[in-house]
Amino acid sequence: MAMIRHLLLGFIGVALFSCSQPEPKVLRIGLNAWPGYEYLALAHELGYYKDEGLEVKMIPFQTLADGRRAFEKGQFDVMAGTLMEFYTTREVDGLNPVIFMVADFSNGGDMLLARNEITRVADLKGKRLGLEAGSVDVLTAANALASAGLSFNDVTLVPLPQPSNIAALLEGEIDAAQTYPPFATSALADPNIVRIFDTSQTPGNIVDVLFTSSEIVQTRGQDLVKVVNAFNRALNYQKTNPEDAYRRMAKREGLTTEEFIDALSGLVIVEQAQQATYLQQGKMLQLLQATHSALTEINVIAGPPCDQHCFTDVALKSEP
Repeated sequence: MAMIRHLLLGFIGVALFSCSQPEPKVLRIGLNAWPGYEYLALAHELGYYKDEGLEVKMIPFQTLADGRRAFEKGQFDVMAGTLMEFYTTREVDGLNPVIFMVADFSNGGDMLLARNEITRVADLKGKRLGLEAGSVDVLTAANALASAGLSFNDVTLVPLPQPSNIAALLEGEIDAAQTYPPFATSALADPNIVRIFDTSQTPGNIVDVLFTSSEIVQTRGQDLVKVVNAFNRALNYQKTNPEDAYRRMAKREGLTTEEFIDALSGLVIVEQAQQATYLQQGKMLQLLQATHSALTEINVIAGPPCDQHCFTDVALKSEP
């Protein structure tokens, strides 16, 4: 009888212990269609998050603005976006987003086009510059102007969505347009349009990042390390199995493999060894301060600039 009692107590103890252990929480990652983010989706498709002991749900969104609003409402935990979305999210009371990884940087994919009578950025002083307001166009245009010692105060900004932006440039309604493929491709087919600046001239300055809430950093830091590990594994898979990796990533974006590879050529994936440049050696703080200046100049944001609390080096704790 005593033995049966001990066994029953043991079973009860195991049951109580099991009930006391919380189920692992799903980490929700939001991303839009952008080649640099596709390694997050590839990692999910290949089962790398599960290998890391992490359950992930990928949540797609149409535009970065849609994603930002969803993140602000708490509909996912990690957002892939630009420093534009990061700063505008930071404007919301009670939200303290933190960058934990740099996914890629634009390397020629974003460009400034102009009518062929304008041959250099300095010639834009007093001219009409079209761009898509509320998008990364603001940051790339600010960098382009700064390369010639200009700012937004030196030009007349004309806010236009990308298709209308290119149409206005071709019709001569504006003098220059901040753009990117595929819109840039169609514009450059016109002999009257020239490229006067692109992000290959300021490599590493226009970045795509992964950010989350400060609460997630504090309570689920190891899960963020697992995301970084899975991303790096997906990148390594692409290096060793390029045909299959490109096919998988292109399919999710609704592109042919050739189109996806071409889109990917305008950016550089930031590998694990390069993360320290941004997250430990001052590059991220420099970019955040420059972004703050550009966004406050045209009244997109009103809050103070970021400091070291806006990013974490958790990515550097992942396995190379």
